Amino acid sequence: MPKIMLVDDVDLFLELERSYLEGCDYDLVTASSGEETLQRLDKIAPDVLLLDYYMPGLNGDEVCRAIRQNPQWEKLPILMVTAAGKPEEVKSCLEAGCDDYVTKPVNKNELREKVQRLLGQVQRRMAERVAVKMPVQLKEGGKLHVFSAEDISTSGVYLKSATPLAENTTVEIKLETAEGEPLAIFGKIKRTARQADDGCGVYFIYPDQQSKKLLDQLVLSKKAEQLKREGVDDHLSQRIQALEKDLSRLRNEHDDAFRRIGELEQENLDFANQLVQVEDVNNNLTNLYIASSRLHSTLDREETLEIIKEVVINFVGAEKFAVLLFDKSSKKLSFETGEGFDPDENFPEIPLGEGVLGQTAAAAKNYFYEGSVSEGSDDILSPIVAIPLIIHGKMIGLLAIYRLFIQKEQLESIDYQLFSMLGEHAATALFSSTLYSKSERKRQTYQGVVDLLLQ
Repeated sequence: MPKIMLVDDVDLFLELERSYLEGCDYDLVTASSGEETLQRLDKIAPDVLLLDYYMPGLNGDEVCRAIRQNPQWEKLPILMVTAAGKPEEVKSCLEAGCDDYVTKPVNKNELREKVQRLLGQVQRRMAERVAVKMPVQLKEGGKLHVFSAEDISTSGVYLKSATPLAENTTVEIKLETAEGEPLAIFGKIKRTARQADDGCGVYFIYPDQQSKKLLDQLVLSKKAEQLKREGVDDHLSQRIQALEKDLSRLRNEHDDAFRRIGELEQENLDFANQLVQVEDVNNNLTNLYIASSRLHSTLDREETLEIIKEVVINFVGAEKFAVLLFDKSSKKLSFETGEGFDPDENFPEIPLGEGVLGQTAAAAKNYFYEGSVSEGSDDILSPIVAIPLIIHGKMIGLLAIYRLFIQKEQLESIDYQLFSMLGEHAATALFSSTLYSKSERKRQTYQGVVDLLLQ
């Protein structure tokens, strides 16, 4: 039974990873810091290590470098699982020696597939490769190479070149889309031919959301060119492209559905979309169940606020957000806690009914920005999401989200559901802990009076 070591300083996220990997016939072991990981590594002897990037003490990339310096563990498969998604952070992790990378909030199917790949349990290609003849720039260390791509898919590319490249080397691939737009993707050399002039395969590690979109478009355009060369008429070519674009989201977990949709072609695209939505809903419900259990596990107000922050970062994937509380006497919202703000950034008090925040709180209705949210918002008064915290019909505060780790063009219905349900649980937990704190202070006051009378 393969042994998987899960490392994260947030207990809440360790529970989530466990729930995703349970039932896969793995022996799951956890650690809560980089130091603990290094101390217990020899004793646990894992087959795969899932490592968080941001941790107190040693960060994930520092732990990875320390592990790679030990000859015993220089080939240990390491998957970085983290909210860190900036290119420089990704590059730092890859150069430190991690084998793959996945960002929070984590998709269950993606996590399972990457663990299986690192264990060598994936014996076939997960995405169709398209034959191409196109120049590719490859940056390895300080060297820049120009290769010719032989085939490409959404998960990798095969390059033809006489230049030998070592297995597992971190590289940066530079391509051009059909419209001439530049596309840069990190990757690792995962398959090297016996003869140097036969070239090598590169597995794509971290295309962000925009890169994924451009990569999908590039593969589809190359597929269209291939079909045209093979004499397929334009109408059929368009149908096949539309079908493949939709099916690319289903190949990992729904091979049976993929074969069926391949037979039924265009008329089954609606059914395919429904399957994807159901999977996303199940993924969010699992996240929410674990998050709500954690939220309602304490009556300490400060601890509740910290758990709300953990949930918003790890399960919602928010990079910048604020929790505001409502003062009934002043009729204003004031900043209580949050993440992603500059140290010198002062959050003003928000009068009820004023601006997006005040109007959302007064109306007690969720607010979602309707335009592109890919860049987020740096305007404190204009978040991309605002969720009133309501308990027993009374508004006690507001959750304002300004930027997400995963860039997406627009919020979708599934996002609305997740934010709404999270707001309900956060409001209940915050109300309960606040009420308990007030009751505890009164009890201590009464106890003090009784103690004085009894002296």
